[in-house]
Amino acid sequence: MKKINWGVLSTAKIAKQHVIPGIKKSKNSNLYAIASRSMSKSLEFSRKFKFSKNYGSYAELYKDKKVDVIYNPLPNHLHLKTTIEACKNKKHVLLEKPITLKAKQVDQLIDIAKKNNVIVKEAFMVRYHPQWQWIKKMIRSGGIGKVRSISTLFSFTNIDPKNIRNIKKYGGGSIYDIGCYPVLISRYLLNKEPKRVIASSVFDKKFKTDILSFAILDFDGIYSSFTCSTQSNYSQQVTILGTKKTLVIENPFNPKAEQSTTIVIYKGSSIFRKDNQVKRFAASDQYSNQVTAFSNHLLRKTKIDFGLEDAKKNMKVLDAIFKSLKKNKWITVT
Repeated sequence: MKKINWGVLSTAKIAKQHVIPGIKKSKNSNLYAIASRSMSKSLEFSRKFKFSKNYGSYAELYKDKKVDVIYNPLPNHLHLKTTIEACKNKKHVLLEKPITLKAKQVDQLIDIAKKNNVIVKEAFMVRYHPQWQWIKKMIRSGGIGKVRSISTLFSFTNIDPKNIRNIKKYGGGSIYDIGCYPVLISRYLLNKEPKRVIASSVFDKKFKTDILSFAILDFDGIYSSFTCSTQSNYSQQVTILGTKKTLVIENPFNPKAEQSTTIVIYKGSSIFRKDNQVKRFAASDQYSNQVTAFSNHLLRKTKIDFGLEDAKKNMKVLDAIFKSLKKNKWITVT
């Protein structure tokens, strides 16, 4: 069976913990090359994960003709420049979220990808977990009635001044890092775009990044609200309120590959968990699923499910959220 050769751009934590293991698990993908600006780190990763090639510069990875797809988990402010370079070298790219720092920047990726006939996708792995696919089908079938609202809580604590999440010029802050997930999930489930948004944030006095943010997305009368924080207790939960049932997703964004996930289906007769249905999903590696789906675009010529136009729509919502923070009012998503 032919496999797609993957190259990894940098030794980022998410690559080490999730995506590299995901590539190794994927049956149609081959963990081929690693590149870092530090040759020692490149060698370390190469030995640990058994890469075929290792490079001490990003340019060498771009130019390796055996590399089919590059996974790019670099800091947010480097996404645009490095992906453009990869595309110029005819490489397909799986690019970490948020895809850029402004929606208008996505146009540059659309142009360069089209010019070089390559695929660039934003790495929202959650869309490839069975629990979210089941929820979307449940909603579309009318299984919970009409959706009234979606409420999301996503938080953790990180006060390291050297961490990119706390460096404003690198695209740090809670909205870019984790607020993008409730935006994405709401659009994914409702299959539509919000008309307007309003947001408020608390900013770290030293970092100048948002450390606690709250936003409301108005999907033409369906409200999706979220709270995200980088300086609060570690917590995740999504509640989807319908006219007939309520779904509570207990591990929405970071389920471990080897562990099952659960959704509580509240039927409306009792508010207590013990009186309602708990649906359990078998363990699934959403990162590996994402890689496999990308490789299938090349091997089987499968239709691009979520391309750059979708990524641009997500960024438009984030742009509007940041504009609302400045204007302190509802902002139309355009």
